[in-house]
Amino acid sequence: MYPKLVHDAMPQYQLPEILRTPLQELCLHIKSLQLGAIGSFLNKALQPPDPLSVQNAIELLQTIGALDDAEELTSLGRHLCTLPLDPNIGKMLLMGSFFQCLNPALTIASALAHRNPFVLPINRKEEADAAKRSFAGDSCSDHIALLKAYEGWKNAKRQGNEKAYCWENFLSPITLQMMENMRMQFLDLLSDIGFVDKSKGLKAYNEYSNDLEMLCAILCAGLYPNVVQCKRRGKRTTFYTKDDGKVDIHPASVNANVHLFPLPFMVYSEKVKTSSIYVRDSTNISDYTLLMFGGNLIPSKSGDGIEMLGGYLHFSASKSVLELIKKLRGELDKLLKRKIEEPGLDFSTEGKGVVAAVVELLHSQNIRY
Repeated sequence: MYPKLVHDAMPQYQLPEILRTPLQELCLHIKSLQLGAIGSFLNKALQPPDPLSVQNAIELLQTIGALDDAEELTSLGRHLCTLPLDPNIGKMLLMGSFFQCLNPALTIASALAHRNPFVLPINRKEEADAAKRSFAGDSCSDHIALLKAYEGWKNAKRQGNEKAYCWENFLSPITLQMMENMRMQFLDLLSDIGFVDKSKGLKAYNEYSNDLEMLCAILCAGLYPNVVQCKRRGKRTTFYTKDDGKVDIHPASVNANVHLFPLPFMVYSEKVKTSSIYVRDSTNISDYTLLMFGGNLIPSKSGDGIEMLGGYLHFSASKSVLELIKKLRGELDKLLKRKIEEPGLDFSTEGKGVVAAVVELLHSQNIRY
């Protein structure tokens, strides 16, 4: 039942799906089916999407490396086409398998693709927020909070006290079970395209699963270019993105009441606009994490640093440090390119030195742990 005023204001027909959902996955399928230029093909729709939305989707796919400058599929793009997921989440899964951080990547990807397992009763909001923060610890990360919550649920399930665990920690058992089912589906998909060999056992893909710095790197690789700059202003921190300028942390985030962050950047899952522009599901990351797992590194015009996101992000350091970073990033990119082209390539034998050097660099920013 609706009041007449509300009923009369409703549209006669639902908005077509092509006008209300992200276009990235659709753009990839258009290229995989060789249907020509993305914009031209979508213009043939009965109600074509806004050209700006199409261009933004193409630019995002180019930014994450799924399309080249000519809007053709890259090797990464061809793999992402086979995963029925948002391309950013698909990339996170691939990177998790590459860098032996698979279990956390599967869990976080399942939550992002489905829904957050935390529930927020109106009359117990403070208790629910406190439970969520307890899972996050001092990580300044919503993604780590949901990972720890899922791992706790698995342990509780094995011990037969699943219901009590969910009730005490404000978690939805239905959502957690759905996440577990999705994890298995994602694992099968990775196996089908050759990035996981189940005969080796999952232990071979989880050497760094308890390494929180590597986990943050995988999150950065998947969520980029969703980057926030954290700038200290006295005893508080303000947040800025390239497209929106100043933004706020969503009230439901574990980072909502954090005033000073230990690291200078955050990656986030999505933005929402209500009374302000909010970023949801955020994780605090270091500059080295962003330099190794973010976008292309571009020398600054002044020659005294490195830029990213079309010059929006600027990193300054001594010439020797900059050269080291560029060299290591170049070796990492070559290794990832080979892995994408040869899914059976084993990082534990080939490229082991590069991976070890990257891990060491990430830990040199080890402020939180």
